[in-house]
Amino acid sequence: MARVRNFLLISLLILVLASPSYSLADDNNFTLRIAIPSPPQTLNVWSGTSTWTIMVLDLVYEPLAVISPESRFIPWLAESWQASPDGRTWTIELRKGIKWQDGFPFTAEDVKFTFDYFKKDPTARRGYYDMEYLDRVEVVDNYTVRIHLIKPFVAVVSTMFTDPIVPKHIWEPIVSEKGYVSSKYEPKLSEMVGTGPYKIVEYKTNEYIKLAVNENYWRGAPAVKNIVIQFVGDGDVQVLMIKKGEIDAAIHLAINPAVEKSLKSSGIKVHRYLRPYFYHWGFNLNRFPFNESEFRKAMACAINLSEIVKVARLGAGEIGSYGVIPPVWKDWYCEKAAKMYSYNPDKARSILDKLGWIDRDGDGIRETPDGRKLSFDIYVPSSDPARIRAAGMIREYLKEIGVEAKVRVGDWRGVIWPGIKAHKFDSFLLGSGTWADPDFMRIRFETNASANYYGLSDAELDNLLEEQAITLNSTKRKEIVCKIQERLANILPLITLYYPVIINPYRTDRFEGWVPVKFNWIFNRWTILNLKPKAGASHTLTESFTLSSKAEQRTEEAYTQYNSAIIILFAVLAAAIIAIILWILLRKL
Repeated sequence: MARVRNFLLISLLILVLASPSYSLADDNNFTLRIAIPSPPQTLNVWSGTSTWTIMVLDLVYEPLAVISPESRFIPWLAESWQASPDGRTWTIELRKGIKWQDGFPFTAEDVKFTFDYFKKDPTARRGYYDMEYLDRVEVVDNYTVRIHLIKPFVAVVSTMFTDPIVPKHIWEPIVSEKGYVSSKYEPKLSEMVGTGPYKIVEYKTNEYIKLAVNENYWRGAPAVKNIVIQFVGDGDVQVLMIKKGEIDAAIHLAINPAVEKSLKSSGIKVHRYLRPYFYHWGFNLNRFPFNESEFRKAMACAINLSEIVKVARLGAGEIGSYGVIPPVWKDWYCEKAAKMYSYNPDKARSILDKLGWIDRDGDGIRETPDGRKLSFDIYVPSSDPARIRAAGMIREYLKEIGVEAKVRVGDWRGVIWPGIKAHKFDSFLLGSGTWADPDFMRIRFETNASANYYGLSDAELDNLLEEQAITLNSTKRKEIVCKIQERLANILPLITLYYPVIINPYRTDRFEGWVPVKFNWIFNRWTILNLKPKAGASHTLTESFTLSSKAEQRTEEAYTQYNSAIIILFAVLAAAIIAIILWILLRKL
């Protein structure tokens, strides 16, 4: 009898010790939590061009070439490429064995379909303008594509090859529908099939996007199995969230640099990077008073760029170049254009006096000879305190020379961005990208270009922009690019205020393998492929207050507790059954 009792106790102990316990750490299934300031403008890969749209979609769709951490263009879906001596024909060898996320093979037909459609639809803004010099695409075999150009185009790799490739078998039926235009189509999640490391599994508008790993990713599945990207518009809120452990990285343009010390003292890493975007005061050249070139030059003399960086950006930035290209792109930077103007309010007053624009009624605001006051609006997004501060400083500078500027702060998605694209505003503060190749200026400043938000049309500038695009000799091209910058500085469709230094806080307690890239966010392609759950790290998740309701706030912690409770319940029931059976046997003995 004693032996049976001992057997019973040992059996129960073995059962308890053998009971499975579930841990996210055990199956390497941590969820990476990222906060960004805005939802994607669209999930349509053809037309989405905003920073946050591209950040999300680049997890799903991939290009032929990418920019390395060292800022070099390297093959990606392409294995290699070769240009003909005249620069008009490019032969691309594709990587073999890559599959779309639904299992279909990636082939040359997908590349041809993508390039052909980008060239066809002006609303496919992600790549339409890159295809200006494309004549035709030839499929040589399943893994070889030959691109024929109308003219030699020096920026083929940095433009066409960096556009996302989409699956023909998914999109051909969609774009063939009568009346289809990319700018008006919002794809279903089932249609969002790429070759990338992640796929979107849930999208809660204005709240979050959830992504799951592509286990069959051609470079090997990333170690991080799930990503949740939350939309948190306030940079200060993002800082609070990362301090509380609710997110792993805070990605925002407007996180106050003054909090860096506090973040580091809390054990949070901070990635500082120079964002080579030109944050500028853009002018509507078709509206008074910006339709007067001398007035624009007076504006350049009236504002103190160094002080704007010091006060508005709290020193976290570099002053702008009047030629737009930042000094960090040293191969293309034109110092003469960059320093064409300097802070000189007396010179600004002198220019306005010569125009005959003086204060005639004594109210402190100048008027034209026909009585029009020098008064206009500056539109600024509410999401960026630095730009709001900069706009306020511009207003005060202009007040000193008798010009009235009214600062209008508005919602980016609902007011500012639609107004800029529709040319509705007198002026605005906008951040726009510059790239290692200067051909971005053609897309920005050529007459009727897709990103020409200024109403700029200048025949001399157009000719220079065209010439740089087709000039294969690098020395000669540098000379042309400098002339472009000088011409821009003379026309002044905008004034670049600064190139910001952005801070990205990120936690290292749950994940390791973050890859800081000099000109990119900490949440970048290389981080995604390198990141992995940290050994021994806690998988407990702090509840995030950005989700809309308690019913929706089921974090992994809640699921883990639920799964553990179910497992324990079954273990207890099994133990009870075994105990009853053994008790019955004991009675019989």
